[in-house]
Amino acid sequence: MAIEAIVDRIVEATTRDLVWDAARGIFAEHGFDRIIYADLRTHSQHILSSYPDSFGEYYADVCNPQDDPFFRYCCASLDPRQTGADYLELYSYLTQSERQVILTAREAGMRSGFSCTFHKADERGMGGWNIGSTLKRSEVEKIQAEHGTMLRLAALYAHERMDGLPRSPLDDERPVLSRRERDCLIHLAAGLRTQQIADRLDIKPVTVELHVRRARGKLKAATREQALAKAMSMKLLGL
Repeated sequence: MAIEAIVDRIVEATTRDLVWDAARGIFAEHGFDRIIYADLRTHSQHILSSYPDSFGEYYADVCNPQDDPFFRYCCASLDPRQTGADYLELYSYLTQSERQVILTAREAGMRSGFSCTFHKADERGMGGWNIGSTLKRSEVEKIQAEHGTMLRLAALYAHERMDGLPRSPLDDERPVLSRRERDCLIHLAAGLRTQQIADRLDIKPVTVELHVRRARGKLKAATREQALAKAMSMKLLGL
């Protein structure tokens, strides 16, 4: 699926629920059918899940950020981390209660997936996606290798869209990107790497990195993927 199609589907959603439905549909089409979206920042406490109701009830009654390893470890980093019971062997340091959350999710079908953090844990809270699947680890890794960047971008963009819907557009200050900053982000959205962008724009790779870094600063984004999501949410790229 092209990034333009993802943008169109999410942009057309005019409420948080419709954005969630659009994002869930995009993930499901790529084999990810066990999704949790958790925004636990101090000003926004919001959790959505595509799990069966039985797991949702368990999660609401028993689990909290202290129990769930997703919040303790995945949300501690902006880098994606593998999640699910198929990866338990990698995380021997988990406590029994943390392992129990993962094993209970396995009973609800969640075998393997990856995280996408949009707010790294700090004094203001945390937030991220656990993009999981009923597929086994090897299948998920194949999908992730081919579509992982696009799926993380979809998750970040869906969050930006949901986060922006309740506010008036007058409350949002739109940063002004230079032509080169905009060009570099557009090429990133198309899946090009730094050297490819440099070749396309006839500039040095270090100059590409400079433009992206400046764009990240203007957009107050921690990563280039988050910068892309914010830029698209603000319709700064014309995509």
